[in-house]
Amino acid sequence: MSKRQRFISRRLIVLSAVFMLIGYNLTAQSDSASYWKKHFDVNGYVKFMQTFSGDMEGEIYDQSLWHNRFNLKFNSQTKNGGTELYLESRNRMFYGEAVQINSFMKDTLAKDAGFLDLSFSAGDERSFLYGGTFDRLWYKGYYKSWEWSLGRQRINWGINSYWNANDLFNAFTFTDFDYEERPGSDALRIQKIFKNGANLEVASSIGADSSTVGAAKLGWNIWNYDFQIIAGKYYGDYVIGGGWAGGIKDWGFKGETTYFIDSEDSNKSAVSLSVSGEYILKGNKFLGLGALYTSNGLSGSADVSTSLLAFQASPKSLMPTRWSAMASYGGEFGGLSSYALVFVYLPGTKFGLLMPSITRSVAQNFDLSFHMINVGGSMNNEPVFLANGFVRAKWSF
Repeated sequence: MSKRQRFISRRLIVLSAVFMLIGYNLTAQSDSASYWKKHFDVNGYVKFMQTFSGDMEGEIYDQSLWHNRFNLKFNSQTKNGGTELYLESRNRMFYGEAVQINSFMKDTLAKDAGFLDLSFSAGDERSFLYGGTFDRLWYKGYYKSWEWSLGRQRINWGINSYWNANDLFNAFTFTDFDYEERPGSDALRIQKIFKNGANLEVASSIGADSSTVGAAKLGWNIWNYDFQIIAGKYYGDYVIGGGWAGGIKDWGFKGETTYFIDSEDSNKSAVSLSVSGEYILKGNKFLGLGALYTSNGLSGSADVSTSLLAFQASPKSLMPTRWSAMASYGGEFGGLSSYALVFVYLPGTKFGLLMPSITRSVAQNFDLSFHMINVGGSMNNEPVFLANGFVRAKWSF
């Protein structure tokens, strides 16, 4: 990250905040309450999560996390269009044994993948660490059938319920359940919606090292299915792919595939393919099945017990293994509680994940939840097991 990028980043944050405050203050003398309600929206949450991790040797580590999110939106509409501005921040404070043994955590929190350096950290591993980031800072405009946006935003091209091979700009790791908003990218996006319901979208993003992703997506509906095709450049690869979402009898049926062609060596090309099915059962229960193939993933015996939790997904490598299979089951009970059970099997590596969770609405805007991510398998004919438990309280405003 260059000094110029840091300079621009800081100025953009300040200017965005000042702009929104000025917009509000200019109307403070005349019906400011109604203007604020009409044009501004403020929301967010405060979460506390206690984590315990343990292995087969009996070692147990704890970590405490305070997590705050603040979202500010300004909107102004005209007869045929409008303007929207977004400023959203994510603030986290960590402390506990797991923080003390992770010497790279402070640098990781300060690292920003975007062109603009909007992340920072403070503190010391021996006491606590603070990490803050502006993961949304963008402008959106729309006029009739056109829409365009610029800045740090989320561009979601995924269709599949579990693994998104078409999500070139913002692929995410599904084990990161505590980041519901998902990461954003510094990008420009333009979309045109046609009269027949089809849409054409063109987008380009730039990263911290000035590397770029650029692609186009065409989507349409036929035979009660949504289809899309994508083509473009993903860093050093040319890409082409597509996806679908529809149904087979009572099952939802979705899938995505993307082919990556190395621009310098075609022998290094790769493919990602994912399919999923969902079925709604009686009593607000659901059953989901999914499968993923990643050509450049691991296929032999390997210990992935720790790398699974720290794995950084990309559309080219959504999981560390070549094959992955998933089954999920969930539902509600009592009207105020929900539960889910997810099992992921990784053939070849002889490992699997078991992820149960339960959430209870205690009061309006206040939830309590319990999550687990258990990784188990066999390595050199020896059992390997790692358990992670999370107790979380969340207040939304």
